[in-house]
Amino acid sequence: TYDVQTGLAVPRIAVFLVFVTIFLDTLAATISTPALPYYAKEFGASNADIGYLFVAWSFSSTFCAPCLGRASDRLGRRTILLLSLIGSGVANLGQASAPSYWILFGWRAFSGIWAAVNATANVYLADVCSPEVRDDYMSKLASMPSLAMIFGPGLGGGLSTFGLNFPVLADGTLSLVAAFLVFLYLQESPLWRLKEDAAGNRADRSIAGSGKASGNKEEPLPRSVYILGASGFFYGIAFGTRVSMQVVGLNVKLGLDALQVGYVYVAFAIFALIQTIWITPRVQRLCGTFAVAFAGTVIEAVSLPLGFIVAEGLWPTLVCLAVASTGSTARMAASGPLSARLTGETNRGAVFGQIQMMTNFGRMVGPLVAGNLAVKDPVTLPWIFAGVSAGLSALLLVPLMKALPTLPSSAACTQVALHRGFSDLLLPNGEGSGERQFPPAEPRAEDFERVGDFMGNLLTRKNYPWVSHQPAVFDMLDRLLPPLRSTGTEQYKDLELLEAHAQQLRDEFGRLGGDRTCGALL
Repeated sequence: TYDVQTGLAVPRIAVFLVFVTIFLDTLAATISTPALPYYAKEFGASNADIGYLFVAWSFSSTFCAPCLGRASDRLGRRTILLLSLIGSGVANLGQASAPSYWILFGWRAFSGIWAAVNATANVYLADVCSPEVRDDYMSKLASMPSLAMIFGPGLGGGLSTFGLNFPVLADGTLSLVAAFLVFLYLQESPLWRLKEDAAGNRADRSIAGSGKASGNKEEPLPRSVYILGASGFFYGIAFGTRVSMQVVGLNVKLGLDALQVGYVYVAFAIFALIQTIWITPRVQRLCGTFAVAFAGTVIEAVSLPLGFIVAEGLWPTLVCLAVASTGSTARMAASGPLSARLTGETNRGAVFGQIQMMTNFGRMVGPLVAGNLAVKDPVTLPWIFAGVSAGLSALLLVPLMKALPTLPSSAACTQVALHRGFSDLLLPNGEGSGERQFPPAEPRAEDFERVGDFMGNLLTRKNYPWVSHQPAVFDMLDRLLPPLRSTGTEQYKDLELLEAHAQQLRDEFGRLGGDRTCGALL
């Protein structure tokens, strides 16, 4: 059940801790990544060898992302988040103490295996946020990398004065600190626990009845997941090209040195932080998450080639690249909410893992192709390649427009007060109206069975021993639940009936001297 005031199924501090975890994890990466090429050259690595280090991370992260995603569905969100942070921390400590290039290469590949922190954090938010607030929280989560980018490169540069392995050592240490905080303070997703409890009850009954266990079957991935993944692949190509070739392009076209490029990156990061915290959530509420993702991708597809190929001079080029950064920020802020809308209770981790795998694959392909194109012309060819890739990504989003379910956080409705227990059942009723209706529902026998499982677990967990007095319990439940009308449209009006019925019961309990007990229950 979501809290009436916050729209969360967990205390707000748990979501804050997820934000802190992503900040620390990204800060660690932004501290070490700029120093890694110089650190590798201490082992005699060539430019190609340095490229292989980044490819090794991308390769292992690409193919391990779906495995970790599915593991989070089976083992829990907290468990996989904790393992990912510990694995990343150990791998970076191994890189910092590597005695040779090939040992460094091996640890680098090992670190990519655990690159599931961001995806698992998004899965956790999708579990604990009601649909009304989910997009806002996911957009704010997307601001954490921008915030880390403001501080990370400067900290890495300062630490590198003590030794080129110190930034990598700091990377590992921060990951382990984040793991320690998760271990101490982050509770498991209540939705995941409930799903596992229900699966355990079904398995127990199946064993008692037939001797065979019936587990919690994972829902198959819908076709729209693969379409969004394909869009993510092409967007990953554009993103990877921009990250790997932007420094080269700015140096060749404008003659900017490393310090000047650093200033440009910090300026972009500050604006991206402002955008993701204050601008993008408001635009999502007005226009919808899909519109933000599509428009952001198109803006990046147009602005990148304009900045490097068409614009003349320093400021026109930087303005175009700032606009491209704005589009990229909007797309990344919308990616988590779009993925969440394609998930079910039993396949949420698998969906995020599949989309992350395809995006990571694009991020691996982009730098490889763009690097070869840059050998011939670093100012033109890589950016045509990036623009075309981003354009293809936007086109692949179009089929999803009708496939994505409409949620209350979109422009189709205004934010309204949450009714405890009903916030995830209600859908908008009409364009621009604040009214709600129940979505069409065709309950099956197993749906009622799952509710029964939940109630049994709930009463057991909360220590209600009087359930042994079953005639009285059945009579009480019959009185607590008034009959509703048959259609979803009419049932929304019955929320008022339920509230009036609850008040009537409160008054009746009060007359019997049980007002405090009834108030706690209702």
